Amino acid sequence: MTERRVWRGRSPAWRIGVVLVVVALLVAGLVAAALLTDVEDDLRGGLGGPAAAAPPPSPGLLAADDDAPTPDPAALERILGPLASSPAVGDLTASVVDDATGQTLWERRPHDPRLPASTVKLLTAVAALDRLPPDSRVDTVLARGADPDTLVVIPGGDPTMSGGAEPGPLFPGAATIVQAAGVVRTAGQSPARIVVAPGPYTGSRLAPGWSPVEIAAGNLAPVQAWMLDAGRLDPADEYSPRTTEPTLAAGRALARELGVDPGDVSVSTEPVETTEELGRVSSAPLTERVRSMLEHSDNVLAETTCREVALDRNPDQLADFAAGTSAVTQTLAERGLDMSGVRLDDCSGMSPGNRIPASVLTDVLRTAAGPDASREMRDLLDTLPVAAGSGTLVDRFDGSAAPGAGWVRAKTGTLSGTSALAGTVTSADGRTMSFALLASGTDPAVARPIIDRIAAELRSCGCR
Repeated sequence: MTERRVWRGRSPAWRIGVVLVVVALLVAGLVAAALLTDVEDDLRGGLGGPAAAAPPPSPGLLAADDDAPTPDPAALERILGPLASSPAVGDLTASVVDDATGQTLWERRPHDPRLPASTVKLLTAVAALDRLPPDSRVDTVLARGADPDTLVVIPGGDPTMSGGAEPGPLFPGAATIVQAAGVVRTAGQSPARIVVAPGPYTGSRLAPGWSPVEIAAGNLAPVQAWMLDAGRLDPADEYSPRTTEPTLAAGRALARELGVDPGDVSVSTEPVETTEELGRVSSAPLTERVRSMLEHSDNVLAETTCREVALDRNPDQLADFAAGTSAVTQTLAERGLDMSGVRLDDCSGMSPGNRIPASVLTDVLRTAAGPDASREMRDLLDTLPVAAGSGTLVDRFDGSAAPGAGWVRAKTGTLSGTSALAGTVTSADGRTMSFALLASGTDPAVARPIIDRIAAELRSCGCR
């Protein structure tokens, strides 16, 4: 069994017993807001205009007024019903719930399982934040082999190590290949060769239904227990093409840094004998990995994160796709969420065999947006893309959906014939709602404007 160690931090014990409401931002004439647990200086992918034209935005959280009126379900149906019947959204299932009470405000066959695409990542994120401390880090161990001239790398499941001298922009706090080489030099080893041990992953490197063409497209990399910059060829580009051999590429990068011939790097399929640990380096903290996973819809991070949950649940068992998906559903079920109708072939949403009902997505979202949510869970809201402001929503919510800009925070999901959006929104009256919209059978480019419009109506409608 290879050695594995996950650093653990202390979790805050306090709870935020409030409903969330957002503070409006004025950026280049557009009112925008963000559900953030901490004040930030900027919105990623900001909303235009020179920096000097407006003061830096300062989004934050306030306690909602307990007397904020709840939208009337009948009024919502009058407004949203015609949009839901549009041919553009094909077969739409939907769920909208009041965050404070859990009351269903509007729905369309919410218990019917549908292809969720990347909204699966919401389940992965909540399971990870529920099971693991927010500052958890995954270690990569550097050890001396039985042959003193051999450096052995024992992966723990870190995809965030930087291939440069500084952490990559997507993974603040991650170790670098330069730091890893420094551990070896400090220990006084000058290796002639490098062997990468198998690490804690097993099974296929591609999930059911994954196409290898998505590697060059930047959507995924073969899932292995050690990668640099989540397999990206360009670490500064969140949508960069990825490598087909992430672990071998990482080993060769370390070899170049240590002056070892990259041709003398091998990846072993069997455990490798070692004589002493030289040291270890660590991944970015869990909160940063979850942030990047959701904001940029990073499939690699989703798959490694759910394996981290699986290994925490069963430290003596290697993790594969099935172990990761089972860990997610079991963790959520133990939290009291009904997993009926959920089928997962992966933890990222790339597999066409995945199925999730819209009601499950809103239940999962309420673990972060409800009045009894923990600080760790509420951090999830900080990681969701902001409508017209950041991540995968940066170029959406214009035109008739513009009222939702800045007020909707949601995870997107797109596959052929499928467009999904699941997140949270605060109404004009100060009531927060969780929603999930799953459209299938039409081109996502056609469905998206209507889906965005539905979410925007939740923001602008008093609906009483």
